[in-house]
Amino acid sequence: MPTPTKNSQTMAPKKKASRQKKPAVVTPSQPPMETAPAQLKVEIRGDGVVVVESSVKKIEQMAALDIAQLNSLNLPLPPPVIKPGERGLGLGSELTRPLHGNALLEELSKMRQEKFLTDLELACKTKAFDVHKLVISSVSQYFREILAKDPSMKRLELPSLSPLGLANVITFAYLGRVHMSLYTIGCTASAAATLQIPQLLKMCMDFLLAELNVQTCVYIWNIAAAYCLVPVCDAARRFVLENFVQFADTPLFTQLTLEQISAFLQDDSLLLPSEVTSLQLAMRWLDFDASRQDHAAELLSHIRFETILASELVSQIQPVPRMMMDPHCHRLLVDAMNYHLLPYQQNTLQSRRTQLRAGQQTLLTIGGRPSLTERALSREVLWRDPREGGATWRHLSQLPAKSFNQCVAVMDGFLYVAGGEDQNDARNQAKHAVNTLSRYDPRFNTWLHLTSMRQRRTHFSLAASGGRLFAIGGRNVEGLLATTESYLPSSNTWQMRAPMEVPRCCHSSATLPSGDILVTGGYINCAYSRSVACYNVDTDTWSEKAPLETPRGWHCSATLGGKVYVVGGSQLGPGGERVDVLSVEVFSPESGTWSRAAPLLLGVSTAGLSTLADKLYLLGGWNETEKRYKAAVQKYDPSTDNWSMAEDLPEPTVGVSCCTLTLPPRHAPRRQQHRNTPSHEEQQQAGKNRSRESSMAPSQAITA
Repeated sequence: MPTPTKNSQTMAPKKKASRQKKPAVVTPSQPPMETAPAQLKVEIRGDGVVVVESSVKKIEQMAALDIAQLNSLNLPLPPPVIKPGERGLGLGSELTRPLHGNALLEELSKMRQEKFLTDLELACKTKAFDVHKLVISSVSQYFREILAKDPSMKRLELPSLSPLGLANVITFAYLGRVHMSLYTIGCTASAAATLQIPQLLKMCMDFLLAELNVQTCVYIWNIAAAYCLVPVCDAARRFVLENFVQFADTPLFTQLTLEQISAFLQDDSLLLPSEVTSLQLAMRWLDFDASRQDHAAELLSHIRFETILASELVSQIQPVPRMMMDPHCHRLLVDAMNYHLLPYQQNTLQSRRTQLRAGQQTLLTIGGRPSLTERALSREVLWRDPREGGATWRHLSQLPAKSFNQCVAVMDGFLYVAGGEDQNDARNQAKHAVNTLSRYDPRFNTWLHLTSMRQRRTHFSLAASGGRLFAIGGRNVEGLLATTESYLPSSNTWQMRAPMEVPRCCHSSATLPSGDILVTGGYINCAYSRSVACYNVDTDTWSEKAPLETPRGWHCSATLGGKVYVVGGSQLGPGGERVDVLSVEVFSPESGTWSRAAPLLLGVSTAGLSTLADKLYLLGGWNETEKRYKAAVQKYDPSTDNWSMAEDLPEPTVGVSCCTLTLPPRHAPRRQQHRNTPSHEEQQQAGKNRSRESSMAPSQAITA
């Protein structure tokens, strides 16, 4: 090094001048450090990356560091104190380059276009593409399996794929994006399915679903069917069924084949303003081409004439010339009229043509005694509307007469309401027991008064099995009942059946999968009972089953998942007072044993219980602890063995019945009608007045 001058020695600090510096350590691989600083060139690119270059010497040519001096700087660190969510001192941090994956894919795509390091050629019908095995096999199970067998493969023939489809697959593999249109989606979906690329196949399905409308639905349905895109097929089918009237206004409707339009008209999910509309659309398709007239009877057999009001059959269907001139079509009209003329035979006349289209399984409440109406009983039939976020209870119909502690059952799509009390008299409820039976038809929002039971009954049970109704036990002014009677709809008659061994009331019954009826608990010999009896419908015999763990009365039971759930009720406590029973017991018909489910959140008696969508719903009732009517709706999920609270009833109610019934879609009930209204003064007089004005004399239809 050059010898320092005098001036430079004078200007140096004294402390530094007196300190003896250690000579730099020079190794054979490290030349001495230059006095002139290295010139560095900094370049900032658009993506924010800084590139540093040395314009004089490389970093490797810099002198070695003074190890002793470096070590002197490594002071001991205090032990780290790390709080939750904080970075620890000395633990470091992981840094991520934003959009690194996108940049990497872009570079790989450029490398493919430049054929740099490509190692596989994919050849289709008229074109070949160079790709990287690593990239293409990362998205395709097909390529992965092929290359696993032959890693050295250089060329792969794919003759079944179109050039555009294969090009889209390659673009997706490198960039994760692809251009789609209804004109090119077919070849892309085919390539994605053949090469087993589920992510791309899902993108194709999402695109098709987004393009669904009345103009494209059939085309999309055909594409989905061709490439086995089942979710898209189902969605396109649902779209057509739910928008059939709008679809019928497009030219595509008249281009449907006989098989296609027949399939639509047969479908239970077809959504129409009324069944008359289905006839009008069928006639439009038939009239479009004269050669289709030969298929009129076959096509019109899919129209559900039985679900059309009798008055509309006369006013709108009968005037259609084909319905009167074609003997096969005329037979359809006659069958529908007979269905209306024979109301008591309708249970045995049930078929696809009598079923509601797009019907919705709906929870109903029937009758009861609301707390806000003091002594008045209710005639309300409410339905649970789940459409508006939280469910809402809406008016459906009114009972022919006020009712309390009645029993209900659903059979052949009809709601049956039997017995109960027609007056509110807490001191002598049995005195006001009735024997009435009414049937509600949700297709037409009508009530039909049927033959009354042979005995007045309240606090009894009603079950449907084998096409019959069975009224079991209960009580009336004469006392507790052991009798059983069954109702046969086709003859509109009741028959006495084998009685129970002992009289009982305040019990519950449920129909087992075998058709037998399980009767649980109740009030027997002046005490709440654990007794369980089973009625065999075929042999008309009773047998005892394993008893309940807890005696109870005023409870409910329902069959769900092949098992019977016994819910709620009350029993006598140690001091002789009535107490709520919170435990829930489950009967297994296979083993004949009882087990426990999660207990109720709120104890209730005289509540309503029904099943809906694999759940149990317990509605209203009387709570012994609070001595109050309750509006609570408790929901049980057997898959989680858990109870939760659902939307309350409009008001607290006891003695309410509950069931699940299929209602018309987006329910907007027709004006209510009663047939053969039960004999109570106001209803009977109204019925007489209106029957004179009715043109439907055979069915005795009377507008309420």
